[in-house]
Amino acid sequence: MSRRHTRQVRLAEVGADGQGRIARAAVDVHGRGLAAQVAARYLAGAGVARLRVGDEGVAAAARGIDASVRVEVDASLAVDRADAPAEIADPTARALATGALAALRAIREALGSTT
Repeated sequence: MSRRHTRQVRLAEVGADGQGRIARAAVDVHGRGLAAQVAARYLAGAGVARLRVGDEGVAAAARGIDASVRVEVDASLAVDRADAPAEIADPTARALATGALAALRAIREALGSTT
């Protein structure tokens, strides 16, 4: 475990076992643009082992956070799949929220959490 993830390990919801599951996780990031870049950056920062992303811009965002994350580009993932929060009117804020929520869902899945 890297020093980067010590705060996550201290969280009861994650712990050392959870961080280990995150570190072994392979996650697909659907979409392109800001929402996908936010999701990829959060996931790389959380310490996932591998990301498959829809385009090179998203890959660059993830690599900029942690060069040790294996990032693969698969154009079939460039289609948006995440639901944007309807109550957020500003398009930039919606994209940021969408990306953050997608990353959170992926982390919860890696942890085996249903909440």
